[in-house]
Amino acid sequence: MKRDHLTYLPEKGNIRPVIVQHLAEIYYHIYYFFCQILGIFMELPDHTEGYKRPIVCVSGFLGRGLTWTSMRKHLISLGHPVYVVPLGFQTGNIRKKSKILENFLIEKNIKDCYLICHSMGGLIAAGLSYKGRDRVRKIFVVGSPMHGTYMAYLAPIFPCTWQMMPGSKLVKEVVETYSKFHNVQAVFTKGEGIVRPWESATLGHFDDVEIPEYGHLNLYLGPLGIECMGSLVTSEEKKDPLPIKQKPLAKEDMKKEPVVSAPSKKASTKKVATKKASPAKKKTAKPAPKKAKPKKKR
Repeated sequence: MKRDHLTYLPEKGNIRPVIVQHLAEIYYHIYYFFCQILGIFMELPDHTEGYKRPIVCVSGFLGRGLTWTSMRKHLISLGHPVYVVPLGFQTGNIRKKSKILENFLIEKNIKDCYLICHSMGGLIAAGLSYKGRDRVRKIFVVGSPMHGTYMAYLAPIFPCTWQMMPGSKLVKEVVETYSKFHNVQAVFTKGEGIVRPWESATLGHFDDVEIPEYGHLNLYLGPLGIECMGSLVTSEEKKDPLPIKQKPLAKEDMKKEPVVSAPSKKASTKKVATKKASPAKKKTAKPAPKKAKPKKKR
C-alpha cells in the first residue's frame, strides 16, 4: 500500500524552471568533482559555537567535506554548531566508514546531535552501534539508496558500490535497522539521476519529504535543498528547544552600578573642594602680626 508523503515548497520565491534545474545539476557535478580534488588538501574546520544542538554532516559516494560549504554556512546562521566528518575518498567499505563516524562522535564528544547524511552517508549512519546511536537525536537521510540503486552496477570496482546494489546484505540490514528507528526522516526527489528507482530513497513514512526539483546533488547543494534542511532541523528543534543562558542580566547590572555610584562620586568631589577651599579662608582671617615695642633707653 502506497503511503502519503510531504512536499516541501520554497518559503521565498518559486521553484526554478526545469531547464534551469538540469543546468544547475550539471554545474553541481562539476563542482563536486573539483571539491573531490581540493578536498585532499583542504578540510572544513569544526564550528563549535552555537546555542542550539550540533549538526554532523556525512558525505556520500566520492564526496568530500568541501561540498558542505553552503549548507554549513546556512546551518551556522541558524545557531547550530556544525561538524563535517572527514571520511576520505568514500569508495571503501561502508561498515568501516560507520566506525569512523562513530569514533568521530566520541572523540569530539558530540551528544544529542542531528545527522544530515547525503546519498551513501545514510547507509553509513545506519551502521552505528549503540555507542554512536546514543549520541544522535535524529537522522536526516537525503537521497540515500536505502533499498539500493541500479546505478551501482555501473561502477562495480569499488567495495561500497557492491554494498549499494539492490538486494545486497548491507542494504537489507539498513532497511531492517531504519524500520525500527523512529528518529529517521527521508528527503528525496522523484527527479533522481543516481538513486534508481527514486522510491529506493524513501522510507515509506508519512513524514518523508519530497523536494520538487530535479537532481541528486541538488538535494543538498541547491538553494531549495539547503532551505528545506534548515526548515526541518528548525522544526525539530522547536519541539524541545535547549535552554538559552541569558547573559544580558549581568550587563544590565553592570550598567546600573555606575548610576548608583555617581552621586557619591560627586559628593566626594564637593567635599574635597570644600576642604581645599577652607585653608584659603583661614589664611585671610588671620590678624596682622603686632609690631614689636621699642626698647627703653637706660
